[in-house]
Amino acid sequence: MKNEFRKKMIQNRPAILLGDATFRTLPKLPLSLDWTSIPELIRIAMLDLGGVQPITTAMAKAAGGTLYDKPSDGEVELFRKRGTKFQLISVVLSCVAAGEADGGMQVRPFAVTLIPASKRNEVECRTIELVAKLDVSKWLETEPMYSGYDPFSGEWALYGNLPGYLDGKREGFLDEIGLVVDQFFLATEIPEDDEILMIDLRMPSNEMKARFEKHRKKLLFTPFKRVEARRVWGAETPIELFLIQALAKEKLFPESQILIMDDGATFPSLYHLWQDIEFRHSEGLVTEADLYFPTERVAVFCDGAHHARCKQKAKDAAINAKLEAVGIRPIRIPGGEIKFDLLRAVSRVKEALC
Repeated sequence: MKNEFRKKMIQNRPAILLGDATFRTLPKLPLSLDWTSIPELIRIAMLDLGGVQPITTAMAKAAGGTLYDKPSDGEVELFRKRGTKFQLISVVLSCVAAGEADGGMQVRPFAVTLIPASKRNEVECRTIELVAKLDVSKWLETEPMYSGYDPFSGEWALYGNLPGYLDGKREGFLDEIGLVVDQFFLATEIPEDDEILMIDLRMPSNEMKARFEKHRKKLLFTPFKRVEARRVWGAETPIELFLIQALAKEKLFPESQILIMDDGATFPSLYHLWQDIEFRHSEGLVTEADLYFPTERVAVFCDGAHHARCKQKAKDAAINAKLEAVGIRPIRIPGGEIKFDLLRAVSRVKEALC
């Protein structure tokens, strides 16, 4: 299905990447998906996605305790009485190449997004009767995907299926293929007295836990008002992606978007969580690293132009000192260096890892 009003794709790719013909050619199937690049905490935060979401106490009571992807008769009756409508949401992975595996290309996610099903550029809403009849697993068997997809802008060109599209001959970029790996039905209304059941994410303090869970609910369970892609986790800017791709060529695979505490502990971050001022001021929280190598304890920051300002330089220096005090080495790489001298940027990271 063509999405006429979405044209833009990832721009300003470094010449050193474009000089590799394999980088400019879409791979052929099969793709071997390496989930380990998605931090465990993020995987746990999204573990229960499937069936009807969010899971609530009223749903558990109506189902008699055990919940399945297919809603029980009790849940159907509950949502019928409420008049609840549902949006079909796809969980979409954007990936980079990470070598070969099982006779095909191994790929590692660098971003996770949610995209609602749509018709005539409007978000589709469905009744519980239709939800109860549909088997989304059958749709996933066709290996759906978004092509010409820019996870940073949330725009795409086409929605279709992988078989026949990835044949190893077509020009294009792997990072502009959005793989649909799961789908769920999002309730558009939940009564205030119906508690949403949460997985214990084991954050270091009750303060951080409450704010992390609040942000998680907002990202995963806010109904869509328009057709768009909603970022959940991953690289926040194209310059981070370019560095990730260049490091992957060197078989170096850092973690993305890592919160660092003043005792040296680290926790993965959800998308835009660091922009929450209250969360940023949580006790003991130092910073969010763009990329992080846990074994070597190296934090990489892909700094935009504003980091050249005197006030920001002072903030960066203070953060660097706090990281060094707990045995973490900070590496700050200007965005311009990644765009125009990517080999130097990679070399600096490799030196820090030695």
